[in-house]
This record gives sequence, C-alpha cells and structure tokens, in this order.
Amino acid sequence: MTCIVYVANTNLIEVVGLKSAIEGSYVNDAAVSVTVKDASGTNVSGQTWPATLAYVASSDGLYRGILEDDLALVDGAQYYAHVEADAGANRIGHWEFAFTPKTRRGS
Repeated sequence: MTCIVYVANTNLIEVVGLKSAIEGSYVNDAAVSVTVKDASGTNVSGQTWPATLAYVASSDGLYRGILEDDLALVDGAQYYAHVEADAGANRIGHWEFAFTPKTRRGS
C-alpha cells in the first residue's frame, strides 16, 4: 500500500474494495477505523483515535476517512497507520502500513 501524506494538510485515507475472504463478496457493512502511531508506537496527537472510515454509498467496499490537518506529523519521520475492519464473526481485518509525510513546497 502506498500513500502520500502532507504535513499540515487535510489528508484522505481509504480502504478500497473491502471483501470477505470467506464469501468472496464486497463488505459494505463493516465498522472501519484507523489509528496513526509514531515509530515508538505512540498515538499521534492532533486527532481523536480511532478515527472512523465511513462506507461510501453504492460503492463496492470503499471506506473513506480524514486525517486532520492539525496532526502532529513531522516531515521525513516515519509513521504507521493501523486499520481495523469489523463486519462481525469471522469477518475481521487488520492492516498496518508505514508512511513518511512530506511538506508541500511551491515551485
């Protein structure tokens, strides 16, 4: 999973095409959330965690949330997004991915 996150900007986070591994069908009724942690495993300040990713109506398993602009992110530091999806018994998902935010620079 790759992403671009900008310091001091509102950023979008998405889970695209959430599917049940057992049934092979899209999951459109899960509770999906994200928590952003620094390299030491501490929740990043500036937002209440976990943050909800809402299902996008009429999509196939698309969930979308916001990483707020006042997150205490440092340009070039490494962070980890912990994503949780819960659609009931035997329909649980957990992902972690690293990202390094950048400061937007003018041309």
